[in-house]
Amino acid sequence: MELDSLYIKIQIEKARLNEFFAAQPISPNYDDNWSQWWESRQMYSKTALEIIPGYSQARNREVFDNLLKDRFYGAKEHYDEEKQHWTFAALNFSENYHEILPMLALLKQLEGYALDGFALIFDWMWGGDTVMAYVDFKEGYALLETVTEPYEIELRRFEEATQNLQALAEELGSM
Repeated sequence: MELDSLYIKIQIEKARLNEFFAAQPISPNYDDNWSQWWESRQMYSKTALEIIPGYSQARNREVFDNLLKDRFYGAKEHYDEEKQHWTFAALNFSENYHEILPMLALLKQLEGYALDGFALIFDWMWGGDTVMAYVDFKEGYALLETVTEPYEIELRRFEEATQNLQALAEELGSM
């Protein structure tokens, strides 16, 4: 089992982040952005993506709390009041595309809340050469990008994710 890591860093006002956390997870509509992203994925026994599953928790906050509470995920979050940045990372997040769909739906739900940022799901622990998903938050939109390789992502973003996941792994390893 080769689990991919999740790294999220967005610029968002604290009040807007709390509004997002208080909202209920939804299953988004299948649109061109989802279609293009899904078609760009390489996988065995690929099926059509007709319904995008969402989480069943009552609030978005519960999704992240569940990841934080379960030591298996190796998750941590931080909100920087000064820069208005929310960061969330999980070392052991998921091993396949169908498992990440609810998280991607949740990230797309941040559209209109987040000012700027990105989310990345990739094989950090296995060398970081395959990107499962990359979401770019820009100008009020959350777009799934069709990238599959780290070099297709802005270098500073990829390096930031890598460095922060490494620091998290070292922190958890010392506990």
